Amino acid sequence: MSGPTALLRSVRSIVLPYARLTVAGFRQQSTYLGAAVAGVFTNAVFGFIKMAILLATLSGAGGAAGGYTPQLMVSYIFLSQGMLTAIGAFGGDGSLAERIRNGDIAIDFLRPVDVQFATLATAIGGAIYSLIPRALPLVVIGAATSMMAWAGEAAAYPLGVLSVLLSIVLAQALLYCVQILGFWVVDTRGIQMFYVVAGTFLMGMFVPVGLFPGWLARIAEYTPFGWILMPPCDILSGRIDAAAGLTAVAVQAGWSVAVLALGHALTLAGRRRLEVQGG
Repeated sequence: MSGPTALLRSVRSIVLPYARLTVAGFRQQSTYLGAAVAGVFTNAVFGFIKMAILLATLSGAGGAAGGYTPQLMVSYIFLSQGMLTAIGAFGGDGSLAERIRNGDIAIDFLRPVDVQFATLATAIGGAIYSLIPRALPLVVIGAATSMMAWAGEAAAYPLGVLSVLLSIVLAQALLYCVQILGFWVVDTRGIQMFYVVAGTFLMGMFVPVGLFPGWLARIAEYTPFGWILMPPCDILSGRIDAAAGLTAVAVQAGWSVAVLALGHALTLAGRRRLEVQGG
């Protein structure tokens, strides 16, 4: 019994600090309730603006386009608007890049936790919290239009929740990679702005990827951006069935592992660069 018990304690000692950081990130984000309420109002306004534009587009296309009916489009609009903060669509807070710029990252490397996973744990905790005051009210607002489509398969809902969580992990892992580039450039704000503009477009934040021209849709699908916003929206709305949703979740998981590995490699390279510069 000592072997399994010792293994369990070892795993617990490794996981527990990151679990606590996730909880801390959740609690930290909960202090910004006023901002969340204002965000719901703003996102709802933009949601109705997008609804008017995109439904008019569908009407001009004969009532459906790219696999979207008006009901599926309304679901996409309000589900995606609710996820914007969780996936860091506006670039995150940039705190890691600032710590690299002012040298405080050296202190982080001395702590008994992995810098990448500690940063991500805190960010993911805050992102998960943001779903409560932002995504849930927007779904209620969308449902009040009586036009939202929902998946008909019971399996789609736990699969959709898993897809949302993977979207958060993937998006926050990408943002980490952007910030860690601060080891090589003086200011990452330009890179971050490029990420926000190009990344959010390829995510389908403005127009669903299904409405992209064929060549542009393929570009989006061959990048991690195309697997952040669309899979959870498509699964929960029933645009794709549970079998296709399972495939989408598997691709999300694959991209998450790849981006986390990239972030790990950049962290190691950045740490070596920091030691060369500062000893």
